[in-house]
Amino acid sequence: MKRILFGLLVLVIISLLIGAIACGGSSEAGPYKDLSSINDGVVVTQAPVPTITATRPTVVPATTTPPKVISPESTGGTYYDIVASTDRMVIRTAYLILVVDDVSDAMQQINSLAENFGGFVVNSNLSEDSNRLYAYISFRVDSARFNDTLQSLRNLAADVKTESTTGQDVTEQYTDLQSRLRNLEASEAQLLELMNQAGTVTEILTVQRELTNTREDIELIKGQMLYLEQSAAMALFTVTLEQSKLIVEFTADSRTVKEGSGIQFYASVSGGFSPYTYEWDFGDGDTSTDANPFHVYHESGDFTVTLKVTDDKGTSETYTREDYISVLPGWGAGTIVESAWNALVSFFRGLGAFFIGLGIFSPIWIIILVILYFAWWRRRKKKNP
Repeated sequence: MKRILFGLLVLVIISLLIGAIACGGSSEAGPYKDLSSINDGVVVTQAPVPTITATRPTVVPATTTPPKVISPESTGGTYYDIVASTDRMVIRTAYLILVVDDVSDAMQQINSLAENFGGFVVNSNLSEDSNRLYAYISFRVDSARFNDTLQSLRNLAADVKTESTTGQDVTEQYTDLQSRLRNLEASEAQLLELMNQAGTVTEILTVQRELTNTREDIELIKGQMLYLEQSAAMALFTVTLEQSKLIVEFTADSRTVKEGSGIQFYASVSGGFSPYTYEWDFGDGDTSTDANPFHVYHESGDFTVTLKVTDDKGTSETYTREDYISVLPGWGAGTIVESAWNALVSFFRGLGAFFIGLGIFSPIWIIILVILYFAWWRRRKKKNP
């Protein structure tokens, strides 16, 4: 009996040893070690980094070929991106102020130009100020037609007041985004492997959270890359249109002054082609060629002011304001004496006119003359009875 019990005990011990060896072997067989080791709900298992191939997405900039790539095999297994010096991704923009004969017609031509060069109008605006048209238009065209578009706009204008072009090289920025995208995609692949190996709900939720954040970063970088690609592929033009018609106006800081006082005049000129020349006529015989002259009137009265402006191409425009300035008499010493004498003369003239009128038209004088006549007659009769 004792021998039977001893044999059963030996069998149990041997079975336990075999089970322990089997469990130990299975834990070493998988590619991930200790997956079940969790610390506060966070997976601490380190997964091996998958091999990243040298294949990169092909992105063609607006006017160039894809950047050249050196494979990992040629650099000892390390990945390098080398962009050829001639393969650049450039965002091109232009800003122009054009003087045209007809603003509305020029806007229609620019719309057609954008369509013919593979682009579209972003926005436009047409306005009028002081009987003069202005327009603003923004449009995009194929970057390969940038210089052609620029020359077409020059040919459209009677004068180019402003022309500014810029080129922003975003090759390095784009390459950096590509590298970040590859790293994030590799991290996404690792997280998907961890998701397959996760055994508990806590592990699954932890991996799922990291996977969601990684995918959000991937979409963000893809959006930035797409923006750079589209901006480099389509050049942006911003054009302001001005009408070539010459518009002339002027104002004064005061329209009523006393004799001997000065007035500041201000010219307002738009259109045409600068520089301008000015011809002022202040209506009192004086003139000026200043843009904003200061003039003193020495005589009282109402004066008509005229301004003639000539642009750099010989086109002239005249603006006249009838009886624009009113000059009142001043109050100097000579003026006071002259005014007093004139008032005295007017007084005596009025007094004389009063007595003359009184003598001619009043019946009192007739009665007085009759009384004087009878008094004279009686006195004479007494002297000659």
